Amino acid sequence: MSTMPVSSRRALAWLLGGAALLVLAGIVVHLTGTDAAWLLRVHAAAPSWIETLLWSSLTVLGLGWCALILVLAADRGPGWLAALLVPAFVVGGLLTHVTKWLLAVPRPAGTGLAPHMHVIGDAFRGSVSMPSGHSVTAAAMAALLCLAIPRRRLAWRVLLLAAAAAIAVSRVVVGAHWPSDVLVGFGLGLLAVALCLAAVEGGVGQRLHAALTRRIATRAGQRWVALVEVLGAVGLLKERTGYPAGQPVVIAIAVVACASAVWRWRATRESRALPSLPDTPAERT
Repeated sequence: MSTMPVSSRRALAWLLGGAALLVLAGIVVHLTGTDAAWLLRVHAAAPSWIETLLWSSLTVLGLGWCALILVLAADRGPGWLAALLVPAFVVGGLLTHVTKWLLAVPRPAGTGLAPHMHVIGDAFRGSVSMPSGHSVTAAAMAALLCLAIPRRRLAWRVLLLAAAAAIAVSRVVVGAHWPSDVLVGFGLGLLAVALCLAAVEGGVGQRLHAALTRRIATRAGQRWVALVEVLGAVGLLKERTGYPAGQPVVIAIAVVACASAVWRWRATRESRALPSLPDTPAERT
């Protein structure tokens, strides 16, 4: 029998339901040919400098480095969330790249619509549009962070999901993806977390996750996490995002990574008791 807690069952149901609806919506939008009409409506007018700054900043938050940094920063020592991050990134990456390879949908800027678009940042081309990797990352990041939020704080979950949705929408606004790409991508991001959550709530997966959690919660584990955060900051700063207007956000996230790493290192040196979270979402109040 499954040992999945009731609240985890509820979270899993919401994730699977949301994933199914979004993927289905993306398929319908793609097959009915409404992608082009929606895209052209979004690109009807050239963006102002404020809009360029806003959408560039949002879209860089969908980078894998940003998700890694923010999720690790949210786990202040107990390791439950950080341990779940590893399989979520692997599953999300597989869902993204296998789907891109199978479908080979051209990006908007690589089609005849390019002259009618107001692209923000670099004009990405090639047959790798479906799904949007940024949308997968944003949805998975939001879902993981929602699992760490106490049940009574619904408003925080809503804000996180709204922010993730804005990141996904930014991919259409900057001209990197079709609307169907972001719908399917967001759904796949939720699906990735749902699959990982189901895997770690019983049997071998639960034992492996518990063992990794215990390792991460140790002093040595926290120092390794701190090292990963610093490396994440370096990787983010070195990445060519294609969105110069979003560079201030890149720097801000890198600062968050370094600040979190310093906090962890000082906490282990001073032998402070790290704040702990329960082992499962069901125990959080």
